[in-house]
Amino acid sequence: MARIDSLIMVMLGLAQLLIGDALGLELLGILLQGTGGGTIIMGIYFLIFLSRHQKEFSESYSKLERTTIVRDGTGQLQFVDARPKVTKLMWYVIPVGLTIIGAITWLAN
Repeated sequence: MARIDSLIMVMLGLAQLLIGDALGLELLGILLQGTGGGTIIMGIYFLIFLSRHQKEFSESYSKLERTTIVRDGTGQLQFVDARPKVTKLMWYVIPVGLTIIGAITWLAN
């Protein structure tokens, strides 16, 4: 889920750039565009950092509230994600799609 948070940060940074560009107030527009660029850079940094250290984070972080305990064939208890695959897919498709749309809109202006 941390990668989704990074994508959402990039999406929010693009929104700040678009809002700063559309504002008629010069100083506030420059401020929003500056912080929007910083938010995009921070989101990209976190995305790269998390992809490099994914194994370290996955071993130390578990979302037990979204899992169920089942027994496998050997009788051992295992944690299984109870969310349907469509829900997990939508958590990736929507932020990526909105980020791409925002980037295209920002580049078009």
